[in-house]
Amino acid sequence: MSETKPNYLDPRVLATIHRLDIRARLVVEGFISGEHRSPYRGFSVEFAEHREYAPGDDLKHVDWKVYSKTDRYYVKQYEE
Repeated sequence: MSETKPNYLDPRVLATIHRLDIRARLVVEGFISGEHRSPYRGFSVEFAEHREYAPGDDLKHVDWKVYSKTDRYYVKQYEE
C-alpha cells in the first residue's frame, strides 16, 4: 500500500502570506437584530420612537447610530 501525504500547504507559500489582512465586504450589523432578547433591558420595555435631544436629557438614551448618520442628536423613547 502506498502512503498518502496529508494535504498541507507548502511552507514557502505560508511564508509569503503570513501577513495577509482579511477585510469584510459588507457590514452585517443588525442582520440578527431582533432574533433574541437583549440582556440589558427588561422584558416589558419596548422601543417606541425617537425624539430630538433636549438639554437635560440623559445621555445614555442618545441613539449614537442615528447621530453618526444625521449629525443630530435623537433620544430613544421606550414604553412599558
